[in-house]
Amino acid sequence: MRRSIPLLLVSALLAGCAGNAIRLEAAGAVQRDTRAAIAASARYFDEIEARRRAAAAALVASDPSCLPLTPLRLQIPRDPRAAPAPLCLADGAPAPGHSVYAIDLADSPRAILAPRIALLAAIADYADALAALLEAPKADVAAELTAFADQADRLARFGAFVAGTDLPDINAAAASEQGQSLIALIAFADQLAREARDVKAVRALVAGRGATVDRALAALAVQVDVWGRGAARTADDLYGNALFRSYLRGRADLGAVQREELAARIFAARAAARDGPARAAEVSAALTLAATAQAGLRDALAGRFTPAQRRAAARLNIDRLTRALGLIAALGTPR
Repeated sequence: MRRSIPLLLVSALLAGCAGNAIRLEAAGAVQRDTRAAIAASARYFDEIEARRRAAAAALVASDPSCLPLTPLRLQIPRDPRAAPAPLCLADGAPAPGHSVYAIDLADSPRAILAPRIALLAAIADYADALAALLEAPKADVAAELTAFADQADRLARFGAFVAGTDLPDINAAAASEQGQSLIALIAFADQLAREARDVKAVRALVAGRGATVDRALAALAVQVDVWGRGAARTADDLYGNALFRSYLRGRADLGAVQREELAARIFAARAAARDGPARAAEVSAALTLAATAQAGLRDALAGRFTPAQRRAAARLNIDRLTRALGLIAALGTPR
């Protein structure tokens, strides 16, 4: 009986160690996945901005009637029998059989991208705070939570983003969900910052309201998908069409090498247009993975483990218990 008590104590201690190991693994996962989502989103948004600028330049260069001014008034044939007309219309009525389509090339998506990057930066600070709590249950995470609240407060300044109305292609339901998730996130961050010195209160807030972060990430994933099917695809199509128009207009005056280079750009632009939804889906998947990691981190913080995590902890316990028993046995071996 006396021998079994230390063994039970060893087993209990090892079980706690295994739980800590799983928690640390969850902390590492949420930091890794959140940072991967931030990097993927930033690259994606930067690529869209670069392609939009390239499309604008190619469009202006594709026809002598176009000037690098904004907005551009494009004449689009609405009647297949209409006589050819200049692509751009400076003023006045459109040519017979044509409609006017205005494109504002000056509006940079930076105003749209900035709040989304700020949202991801805020969530990264929040993930750092939770990871620190898992590594050291009584850790001082006031700095991380204050940073989270400051970043979230910045979001409140982007009124159209918080209202869910800054993406023209997003539907009313998705816009409403975005607005609600962001308002909840800002309030959650503010409350965490006020309770930052009380670790117990922070844990309770995370357990009770932490899903707010998941919902904000889910709303952002929807927006990326909408952007990929809408504005980004439009820029890619516009770029390919403008290059093709330049090829048709100038092919007789271009040398073989120049025609080859321009044709290669046309094929690349069309491939980018086809691949746009897939690129958006990859970023959405990264954001969804970050949300899943956040949920797993909350569960680990509360001591709730998935079946897979429990099996991993059991394997870790058995391995450590075996080594511990070996050490105990060695203590009783005469030397």
